[in-house]
Amino acid sequence: MAEPPERLVLDTDIVIHLLKKEPETVERFLSLREQSVVYLLSPIVVAEVYAGAFPREYPKIEGFFGLCEHLSLDMETARLAGQYAYRHRKANQGVSLEDYLLAATAKKNRSPLWTGNRKHYPMEDILLF
Repeated sequence: MAEPPERLVLDTDIVIHLLKKEPETVERFLSLREQSVVYLLSPIVVAEVYAGAFPREYPKIEGFFGLCEHLSLDMETARLAGQYAYRHRKANQGVSLEDYLLAATAKKNRSPLWTGNRKHYPMEDILLF
């Protein structure tokens, strides 16, 4: 088995699987955490999660977010996301600006992106987990 990465950027779909306690994702998350993997959380994912959450779910969401290192969105990341969008938008109609921002976040932080939506990340210079 390959060594796990030191850090992983979480995509929104993975966070949702974890919040819904989907067994396979939770098991993998806990196993990686036991191996000292640090989870990186983008403000993009925070916004997407809250956009689909009920207020009664907020405490559970905040509890989970507390397990992650919080990233900021900066000009370098935004610029790279825009460049990804420019290069890939025509051939990849289903890819959102949020996806380009998460890809740029993974690239800037030199960390793989843990996603279940591999088709949303056609960028050849990022690692997917």
